[in-house]
Amino acid sequence: MKKLILKLLFAPCFVFSILHAQAIDEDAAKSYLRNGNAESYFSPLIEVLSSTLHTSSLYYKHPDSNRSFHIYIGATVVGAFIPSNMKSFDGHTEAPYSPTTTIHAPTIFGDNNSNTYYDQYGNAYNFPGGFDIRQINMAVPNIHVGTLFHTNFSGKFFALNVGGDLKKIELLGFGFNHFISDYWNAKNYFVSAGASFDQIKLGGYMKGKQFLAQITGGQQLGIFNYWAFAQYQKSPYEFYYEDELEGNGTVKINGQSNVRAGVGLGLQLWKFYLHTEGSGFKPFIGALGIGLQF
Repeated sequence: MKKLILKLLFAPCFVFSILHAQAIDEDAAKSYLRNGNAESYFSPLIEVLSSTLHTSSLYYKHPDSNRSFHIYIGATVVGAFIPSNMKSFDGHTEAPYSPTTTIHAPTIFGDNNSNTYYDQYGNAYNFPGGFDIRQINMAVPNIHVGTLFHTNFSGKFFALNVGGDLKKIELLGFGFNHFISDYWNAKNYFVSAGASFDQIKLGGYMKGKQFLAQITGGQQLGIFNYWAFAQYQKSPYEFYYEDELEGNGTVKINGQSNVRAGVGLGLQLWKFYLHTEGSGFKPFIGALGIGLQF
């Protein structure tokens, strides 16, 4: 079980750039994959992964790009800054520990010191430490095609064979952004409604899905464009584990932060399009991207 958690964090080297970790012992790993503390411990990781994958998923060039066919190919570097309230949670001891006690414990991003508590009968309960993570960076490839039926379409794909037990890292996503303001012939601004789906797999250890719905409003000013948006997201994840004594199993955990909002700015320089974006809340996400549009 120790190998499972370490691989979930270390394997996607394209995701994590600031990562200081510890080895989690077997009993500690089991305690979070088997009981009610699992969701609180892992959910901050899900919040970060889903929010970073959703960043710049949709394309906001309008109105000029909406009047002719175009293709954009590029990449976005996304940084998530982990706030203090994502580094700890109120965990609860479980049987045979008695009575049930609430403990302020680290999440997967929190302090890397584990703590073991004993009740009056000598029963022990362990709260493993986190990995003391302050920031997570991710590079996400993007392709956007439009405009067809007042809609821009987007997609992303990444696959890396890493060998060993993990075998393969896969990222797949697609979405659309529909300019509804065209229906009332808006001239100086645009309003769009979009949605996207992303899926990330880490070998046979983790599979996460992200569903996004978004409303955007913005304006094109010559070579510049800017926008603001509101998002609703759902992020169901599955963690898989192997246990020779008790058998294999699956832990299902859902992201808890469903509403986000942000702003963005773009600049067209010849065939190159540069864009930046920031969004919140919990965690704050900053992004910078560049691509070729033709």
